[in-house]
Amino acid sequence: MDDLRGGAPADAMELRTPSAAANYGKPVIWKPGRKPRKKTPFPTLQPLAPYPTSAEAQGALRREQTASPGDPDGLTPAPSTAALPPPVRRPTKVDDQPFAPVGIDAGLLRVKPYVESDIGYADNPNLAPKGSPQLRGSTFSRDDLGMSAESDWSNHAFTGNLRLGYADYFSAHEADAPGGDGKFLARIDVTRDLKINVDGKFSLGTQSASSPNLNNNGQSTALAALPIVAVFGGGLGVAQTFNRLELSLRGSVERDYWANAHFADGSVQPLSQDSYNDYGLTGRASYELTPGVKPFVEATGDSRVHDSLVDTSGYMRDSNGVLARVGSTFELSRLLTGDIDIGYGERKYQDFRLAPLSGPLLDSSLVWTVTPLTKVTLRGTTSLDETTLAGSPGAVTHVGSLEVSHALLRNLTLTATGSIQDSNYQDVNINQTLYQAGLQVEYNLTRSIVLKGAFTHQRMISNQTGTDYTANVIMVGLRLQR
Repeated sequence: MDDLRGGAPADAMELRTPSAAANYGKPVIWKPGRKPRKKTPFPTLQPLAPYPTSAEAQGALRREQTASPGDPDGLTPAPSTAALPPPVRRPTKVDDQPFAPVGIDAGLLRVKPYVESDIGYADNPNLAPKGSPQLRGSTFSRDDLGMSAESDWSNHAFTGNLRLGYADYFSAHEADAPGGDGKFLARIDVTRDLKINVDGKFSLGTQSASSPNLNNNGQSTALAALPIVAVFGGGLGVAQTFNRLELSLRGSVERDYWANAHFADGSVQPLSQDSYNDYGLTGRASYELTPGVKPFVEATGDSRVHDSLVDTSGYMRDSNGVLARVGSTFELSRLLTGDIDIGYGERKYQDFRLAPLSGPLLDSSLVWTVTPLTKVTLRGTTSLDETTLAGSPGAVTHVGSLEVSHALLRNLTLTATGSIQDSNYQDVNINQTLYQAGLQVEYNLTRSIVLKGAFTHQRMISNQTGTDYTANVIMVGLRLQR
């Protein structure tokens, strides 16, 4: 049956008339001849892109970089080869010391051992004055072995070095001499601001034939062998930091041993009676003005006790000393590092016939890195030394040295050295000044093999008649290091 309003059948009306629920309101009436409205599609959304720093984006970038013409997506791996991302290239670190020893691991320390052998010629190994029968030249050999050790710990620290050697003069065995030195420093970090320091040192050498101490009471002074001098010592200290202020206290013990002097005529000067122990206490206060400048004040008191109450000259040489210093440490842009201080020291002796030994003190250790290839080192020390001269309390000795090192090539280093040592024996009007200049060359074949050459000139000037001398030494050698 047709709809009463005419037109399409009722079932067709139902198909074209949306439901009220679908239109959310008044139904839409279909009219004959009217085309249905064309549906406008929603705009197409852009595909999601990963963040540039995500793993997916980084993987796509690597695939693009490694894609081949037959595989534009870079997804197909080579036959029987996994498609792995290429390793990330890091810039190569420049080695500042390409020929320095690398060392070996020994427990918790990095140890760098070495052995060195030299041969050469000395025109005056006995350091004899002009006209002396002992003035003659000799070829020689010198052998050294040693090591250095350093820790690499997050807490605490240890550094140390050791050297032992012997020089053999083939035509002047009376000048044969051992030599050596060593020291170590161990730091224990109790807390961030409290540290305990343990240190030790030793040195082994000989007295020069020109030393005023070898007077042999006016008898023959031609030595049969150089008398040995050995020094052993150590210290224990504690340092406490209060913000920028640091206070430290250190106690020390030192043993100075002098061997007897044997002369060519068979006589002996018993220098062993002048061996002594030195007990000291040092206090220091420093304040960090800037990260590179740290001024300080320091005071030291010590007591020297000899093995014999009376020495070979008949004097009681036990003494007490006081030294005071003021100075600063430096670290300016790593171009100038080190420390310098000035002060004054005095020793008073048990024997009332000996006047106090006193004098100004100047100590320094400065390293100036002029360029990456050139380095200048300046050092200075002052000491109040013992003596066996009758009527003299001792000698005030000042030593200054300058060293200029330049790397002509990465494996070729040229070093020029110069030093002045002035010893003034008080109350007896004896003064000795030693000048020394030298030139050294080191050529590194590898990190483990070093060729060496050196020339040294010495000149000693004294106000004592018949003691001035000059000496020249030239030598070449081989150093094996690890």
